[in-house]
Amino acid sequence: MLAGVNDSDEQARQLANLLNRYELRAKVNLIPHNPAEPLPYQPSPPERVELFREILESKGLHAFVRKPRGRDILAACGQLAARSAPVSEARP
Repeated sequence: MLAGVNDSDEQARQLANLLNRYELRAKVNLIPHNPAEPLPYQPSPPERVELFREILESKGLHAFVRKPRGRDILAACGQLAARSAPVSEARP
């Protein structure tokens, strides 16, 4: 979830209405964004994620908040970046 991008009460209601309209019985995983350079996004605050979850559940959906792991060492999902290895000289 991205702070100020996809975490509003209205977006939670829209998601719930969409899933309920088509009778989709799905589990919704709410995953706070893991900040990484050079992306300008920030994770939604825990209180905002919890409120989003509560709105979904009030509409009869099963929603779960995924706990981020590895942020402290920049190894969380979305933070791992491919590193270029030096290119060796071509052999004849």
